[in-house]
Amino acid sequence: MKHLKICLLALLVVACSKDDATDIPLDEQLLGKWTMTNYYDDTYLVEQEYGVLKQIVPEETDYAIEFADNPKEIKTTGFLRYSWDEYELVNGEKVFNGYSVTNFMDGDDGEGFHTGAWTVEDGKLIITDVKQQGPDYFEEYSTTSSIELKGDNLTLTLDSAQFGSHLSGEIIIEYKRQ
Repeated sequence: MKHLKICLLALLVVACSKDDATDIPLDEQLLGKWTMTNYYDDTYLVEQEYGVLKQIVPEETDYAIEFADNPKEIKTTGFLRYSWDEYELVNGEKVFNGYSVTNFMDGDDGEGFHTGAWTVEDGKLIITDVKQQGPDYFEEYSTTSSIELKGDNLTLTLDSAQFGSHLSGEIIIEYKRQ
């Protein structure tokens, strides 16, 4: 009887220590609103031999995304302000050339890296949207982001090369669940 109690106690400890979030599919864990906490873009233009470093200006940013389920769309709101600094590589080191400005993305106008229809495939976030290429011509495109989800913190990382073979680097965007 004593062994049975010990076995039941051990089973209870294991059952209680299991993280319930791992039982929920990743696409369901993403549902809801997320506020941007960090934006970092280090993209290098290979052919032009210079890079661009973009970083969030937190005190001027209130950007958010919402993963909706029916339909599966990502909606954006708010405003992202970021600094933009150009550099060139000299002996493997970034040398900033003094060109520095700020720019923005307006979520209320649907701007951002994660807008449009979404799905999760093999642990990756796939976004499909359309871009207007001319007065009457629209082109569909897709982007892929790796997903890191830890509690209420979400990190989406994009490989810059998916936007053209002339680019390298990555874009890291961090969010906190609202």
